[in-house]
Amino acid sequence: MNIAKKVIGDNTITFLWADETETEINIIEFSNDIQNRARLHGFSQKLGDSYSGAVSVEEAQERLQVVLTGLNEGDWNRKGIATGGLWIEAIATVVGISIEAALEKWNEMSEDDKKGVCKHPDVIVARKEIDVARAKVKAEKAEPLNF
Repeated sequence: MNIAKKVIGDNTITFLWADETETEINIIEFSNDIQNRARLHGFSQKLGDSYSGAVSVEEAQERLQVVLTGLNEGDWNRKGIATGGLWIEAIATVVGISIEAALEKWNEMSEDDKKGVCKHPDVIVARKEIDVARAKVKAEKAEPLNF
């Protein structure tokens, strides 16, 4: 990957490249139409990401509502799943506790401890198994592959 980091300012996006050069984009320099399209694209991406991994329309709509509520409350970082996501589900499965109990414990942990838990092989396997189970549900509903 060539981009080492993106820094978002009030009206700028700066790309700090791995070769230590940078490119700064000032959004004010673009027409109102382009700025509006970029805003709409950003919202579309953000809201679309909210229901990634959902296995039903109902679940997707619930996840979308969680993010919309967060945005309306000024919270850009709210995730589209109120249960804590796949990592929490995987941890709960491995430890043998409820998702709610796993989420409560997760919220008490430091960022370093969270990273360590997510690197545990049992948690990684459980997460992959959840992904496979969800993919199977989608596959059952999909049209046959015409290859």
